[in-house]
Amino acid sequence: MSKMKYAFLLALAPMTMGSDYSDDDIAQNLAALKVSGQLPICKTGEYLTYQGGSLICAVPPGNGISGLTRCEGQLLTNTGGGGEFKTLSCTPKGGASIANADITRVTTLKNNVDMLNTTVNNLTTASPSRGYYIGLSATTPASGMFQVAGNDTGIASGSALCRTVARPKAHVCSAYEIYASFAAGKDLSTLTNTNAWIYNASWNKASGTSPADPDKSVAENCGGFTYSSADIQWRGTVVNYTSLATGGMGLRFNIVACGTSARAACCD
Repeated sequence: MSKMKYAFLLALAPMTMGSDYSDDDIAQNLAALKVSGQLPICKTGEYLTYQGGSLICAVPPGNGISGLTRCEGQLLTNTGGGGEFKTLSCTPKGGASIANADITRVTTLKNNVDMLNTTVNNLTTASPSRGYYIGLSATTPASGMFQVAGNDTGIASGSALCRTVARPKAHVCSAYEIYASFAAGKDLSTLTNTNAWIYNASWNKASGTSPADPDKSVAENCGGFTYSSADIQWRGTVVNYTSLATGGMGLRFNIVACGTSARAACCD
């Protein structure tokens, strides 16, 4: 930076720091700051200062800031509290303390962030509300009443039939998930000409039957896979991927007796 630029900076400093200098005062300072020789070389801690009509190296009182003492080997710290820099003072390094209220606030914010992070991760790893067909269950239930050791009879056991280590959220498909899988172009080859249990709730009854609770959505899914006989005339729903009367391949949903043995269609 040229000497003249230094002069301008030094002359304008009072105005930029909020001083009440007039334009005439600044003009006079500029005239006095014309440097004809070399600028002084200041030592560490000294500043180029305008005093007595000339530029000299000096240590400004209070480190150049009104109301502050010089912090040698210490930290300039806000000791007034409240978040505003109301009181600045020198404190030993590592000697400052944080108010308990501030510690609590920071801890709460951290816990909230951790909780949000956990929620996002759970949403990422969880299955969507609509799954897609992934294949048939490894085992074949003896009937429409699913019973897997360690699980409640019914839908929970159906999920156990489909669940694997790699797919912990797998479950028995609903009729709508099978349709969505077909519409999305998923591989249904393992359903070709093969009946597989699905969950269907149509609030209806099979033709020619008089089931118990016909309008409670249990007569078309073997009572949520908890029924295997015929005394109350509940039925179950199976699906297969097959050639239709039109000649094309499509889905066929059949109502069958709950005593039927078939594998379960699994979705995830």
